[in-house]
Amino acid sequence: MPDSIQQEARQILDTLAFTPFEQCQPLGHNFNTIPSRPGLYAVRHRVDGLLYIGKTKSLRGRFSGGHKAFL
Repeated sequence: MPDSIQQEARQILDTLAFTPFEQCQPLGHNFNTIPSRPGLYAVRHRVDGLLYIGKTKSLRGRFSGGHKAFL
């Protein structure tokens, strides 16, 4: 993998992992506010920290269909 791709991947992972919890979008039972476009996402817990990082073709679909990080 070229260095530039590795650097970009590291930046994305660092952003997902180290964004302060207060700046994250809270999830509730209404997923209509989540866009249905493709994307990268991170599931974080206020106390336990980062639980999961993933990618999907539909962010809304990923969460409305259930997600293993919620178990």
